[in-house]
Amino acid sequence: MSDQRFSQHDIDHYHEHGFVVLENFLSQQELDDVYDDVERLLPGWRYAVDSTLLKPDGWQEPPERATNPRFPFPGAGLNGVTFHPELRRFAATVTGHDDLFCEQSDLTYKCQNHSRDADQNMHMDFGNHTLAYPSSNPKFWQTAYLIYYTDVTERLAPTAVCSWQHYKDEVHWPAIHSRQQRPDLYENEVLMTVPAGSVFAYSTRTYHRGTKFLGEGGRVAHFVTYAPKNCPWLGIVGWPTQGVRGSFQRWMEQSSLADRETIGFPPVGHEYWTEEMVRGVQARFPQLDMSPYRSTE
Repeated sequence: MSDQRFSQHDIDHYHEHGFVVLENFLSQQELDDVYDDVERLLPGWRYAVDSTLLKPDGWQEPPERATNPRFPFPGAGLNGVTFHPELRRFAATVTGHDDLFCEQSDLTYKCQNHSRDADQNMHMDFGNHTLAYPSSNPKFWQTAYLIYYTDVTERLAPTAVCSWQHYKDEVHWPAIHSRQQRPDLYENEVLMTVPAGSVFAYSTRTYHRGTKFLGEGGRVAHFVTYAPKNCPWLGIVGWPTQGVRGSFQRWMEQSSLADRETIGFPPVGHEYWTEEMVRGVQARFPQLDMSPYRSTE
């Protein structure tokens, strides 16, 4: 397999739509190395490949707060994918620079009747990836990947995604919508039906959702996200994970400038603060005094 895993067409599609599918991104050897690791972490996982096999322990009725195995992993396969040079090169190409860090690497699995087997609402991922609001400037983009280690058919809970073309020039808060609230997002969704080894690359400001299993079977995948360095308000492993809690909103709206900057919020005078970003953060935190940030424009 060529070392070049994506094309300019893929980059253009991402810039235009907020996502792209990179089919057969991983080589068979890379997949085999991953499978060795997955077997150590999720014994019996091959049920996700062949549903006639016995469903693994814990997959039928897992705890509601089941946690995903997270980097670092026990072997070289999953760690190698986490820092795959072509994933980094893709993120560097779409953002226009290589000053990046890996902010997330979680193995994920689910099956029919699993606690994660749900028909989700359309949502964006920035709620627990940033303390602020996702920038429209590619320099600040977080590039998210969902890497599929098993085939995904329409019956096996494919991810659904809606192109940027259907929701331009909006302030995206709240960042989650039911079918009744925004039927247009659901009417224009595309299902990610892909072979094992494929990658769904998307933005944290792209609407997408998980769908339910329509039959017996499972799915094993891997979330990896890259983000710009020196932007301490970005990253899912850290304070932004609290961003979806009501207590976090209350704290933000009552905090001082100094306190917010201490946990990594963009400081006054930072180039991040465009009018769009001021409006987006204000929408997310209605009671937050945005005047110090607005006055720097």
